Amino acid sequence: MDNEYLLNFLKEKNMPIIQKKRHTYLTYYGLEQQDTYVLKDGVVKTCVILSDGREFNISYINTPGIPSLLRDQVSQYTSTPFNVRIGSDVATFYRIPRVLFWDYVSQDKELQDYVNSNYREIISEAIFRQQIMMMMNGKTGAICSFLYQLIH
Repeated sequence: MDNEYLLNFLKEKNMPIIQKKRHTYLTYYGLEQQDTYVLKDGVVKTCVILSDGREFNISYINTPGIPSLLRDQVSQYTSTPFNVRIGSDVATFYRIPRVLFWDYVSQDKELQDYVNSNYREIISEAIFRQQIMMMMNGKTGAICSFLYQLIH
């Protein structure tokens, strides 16, 4: 399923559209998330906070999708603070109450397939990148060595 189905679905449901500015957090570790956000336009970055307080970027997302779900999934596998932050000057989102979003998913097979397949892949990639960083403890030489071993 392509992202157009998701965007058209939300447009038909008249979901509100909001904008957030650069460096604004979409999700922040420790804060309860009441809404689900679907990126319509712009760039968001996913990141973890390292033990020394630095932010380590995991990925940049610039296509329509549901970046706020990533925090929930990644947080199941790690205690490292995981955040989603706006990376472009402005990003536009559909905002849907979480309960309503999951009602839609449970009632629409195509939406279920989208959430299951796309996010399984994205979450696996995000967790893999975080594990590499955690194993290497930020050491560039160790990362290069580990990546070399993966390739060969």
